[in-house]
Amino acid sequence: MNEFKKSSKLDHVCYDIRGPVLEEAQRLEAKGHRILKLNIGNPAPFGLTAPEEVIRAVAANLPKADGYCDSKGLYPAREAIKKYATKKGIRGVTVDDIYIGNGVSELIVQAMQGLLDNGDEILIPAPDYPLWTAAVSLAGGTAVHYLCDESSGWLPDLTDMKK
Repeated sequence: MNEFKKSSKLDHVCYDIRGPVLEEAQRLEAKGHRILKLNIGNPAPFGLTAPEEVIRAVAANLPKADGYCDSKGLYPAREAIKKYATKKGIRGVTVDDIYIGNGVSELIVQAMQGLLDNGDEILIPAPDYPLWTAAVSLAGGTAVHYLCDESSGWLPDLTDMKK
């Protein structure tokens, strides 16, 4: 039997949300504790759903969705995102500026692969969603964490960032 070895690119990649964190959650559940499973970044069970405009646009496109959509994503969904950005006071955004992916995990990895060269350092807030650190490491970069303190509304600790 051939042995398959992992790539050395994974040497500094740690992704605890599907390992020790999940195992501890399962252990606590077995003891009868109710656990809110935020470890995989699925907000829907907690009432955080897509904007109604996006849901309508996706539903309207279903009859035509038997293949790939535009490489930037569904036009009506991108249009809804543009409207939302405008409503939030973000100016100068056009529909052509907007790219949609298949979830934040895919986009984090793509962004880090496309933006980082080997040895680049990038500031990552702590606590962080572990995929950020893993994606930076996988892209050859180094995650430099800075503290965000809950007691100050999770604002970045500027002193820590300067270290």
